[in-house]
Amino acid sequence: MTTETKPISQQLTEVAGRANALCQTVADKAGEITTTLNAKLAQVDARVTNAEASLNTEMAQAQSEFNSWKSGHTELVNGLDVHKQGKIKRYFFATTLGNGGYTADRDGPDAAFPHCASPQEPYYINLLEFDAQNGGGFGAAGDYFKCEVIMTHRGMFATSYTEHLVFTGTSFQDCVSAVMEAKSIVHNNHLSLFISEPDNPAKEIPLGSDLAGSSVPVNFRAIGQGYDSGIARLTLKVDPRFHCGASRAISVSTEYTSERGRPSAERISQNQPTWEQ
Repeated sequence: MTTETKPISQQLTEVAGRANALCQTVADKAGEITTTLNAKLAQVDARVTNAEASLNTEMAQAQSEFNSWKSGHTELVNGLDVHKQGKIKRYFFATTLGNGGYTADRDGPDAAFPHCASPQEPYYINLLEFDAQNGGGFGAAGDYFKCEVIMTHRGMFATSYTEHLVFTGTSFQDCVSAVMEAKSIVHNNHLSLFISEPDNPAKEIPLGSDLAGSSVPVNFRAIGQGYDSGIARLTLKVDPRFHCGASRAISVSTEYTSERGRPSAERISQNQPTWEQ
C-alpha cells in the first residue's frame, strides 16, 4: 500500500513512530554525551583535588621551612618580636604616657603641682630584665647590653621637651651593671632609676638636669646576692606630674647577648616591680 493510499491515521501513526525513534536516538546520544562529560568532569575534579592537595603540601612545607628559618632570626618573647643576629638580640617598644591634664587656674589637687588637673601615679618602664631564677647567674663571660631611651612631647626632639638616656653594660654571673649616658634631662626628679635587689631595700636614684652630658655608673644588681636570686631589671621611673598637660611619647630600643635576658612581660606599668617576680 502506497503512502497515498494509506489512511491518514496510519500515516500519522508511522510519522509519530519515526519521530519517537528519532527522539530516542537523540536521547541516547545525549545520554552518551552526558556520561562522557561527567566522566571528564570527574577526571578534572580529581586532577584539581590532587593539584590542591599537592599545592597545600608544598605550601605547608614552605611555611614550615619559613618558620624554621624565621625562628633562627626572630622569636616572640613576652609579646615582643626579638630579632636575632648571631648572639645579639634586639627589640623595640614605644607608647604614650598620660599627663594628668592641665589647669590654668592653678587649682589642681596637688599643691606641689597646681597646674596638674588630675595627677597620675608614677610609671615604671621596665627596659630589660635578666632572669637567674634557675641558677647560673645573669649571663656568660662577655655578655653585654645596650639600651637607648628617648622621651619627648609631640616629636619635639630638638627642644627642651626631650629626655634621652643610653645604658651600656654587662650581665655576668651575679652582677648586672651599666654606665648611663645622660644625653638630655629636662626636669629634676622627673626621671629616676628604680632598683630592687634581694639584700638591699628598694631604692630610687633621682636624675637631675645637672647630669646632662655626663656618664653615671649604676649597679642594677650588685655582686654578692646570689647566682639564682630572681630577676635583675633596668627600670626607669617617670613622674608624670612634671609633664602635666603635655603627654610624653617614650621609645625604648634594646640589644643584648645573654641567654638570661629578655623584654619584660609588664614593660610599662604603674605597679612597682620587685626582684622576686
